[in-house]
Amino acid sequence: MSEQQIKEPGVSYASTATEVGEHGVERAQEMRRVQFPPYFERFLEERDRRLDSELAHLASEIQHNRKEIGLLRREMERRFAEAREERGLSLAEAREERQLLRQDILRLEKRMEVYLRWTLSLLFPIILGVLAIVFKTFFGTP
Repeated sequence: MSEQQIKEPGVSYASTATEVGEHGVERAQEMRRVQFPPYFERFLEERDRRLDSELAHLASEIQHNRKEIGLLRREMERRFAEAREERGLSLAEAREERQLLRQDILRLEKRMEVYLRWTLSLLFPIILGVLAIVFKTFFGTP
């Protein structure tokens, strides 16, 4: 292909040094104006419809997410309340168990004290008898 076959529209420039008449200024302004094809507004309307449908879809998704978040928040609050109640019950049960253990320990201490006194009271005469025998053997009269 030769250069003559390829013709690209050139931009006409005017320098400030040349005098351009009123007709030339209007022509230059006209060339600089952007001309939209007649079907361009149809594309704008289509774009607006698409944007409106996307925005409506997003709005419905946001509303759905708000409902889901509300449900999740209520569920979390319910579970936290249950956990607090269970923890409170377990603490109360632990207190009761500790109290019962203290009572059992006191009861066992009293019982051990009774058994110790009983054992000492039974062993005391035997110990005195053994001491009497030892004393009589070493220091007794012949």
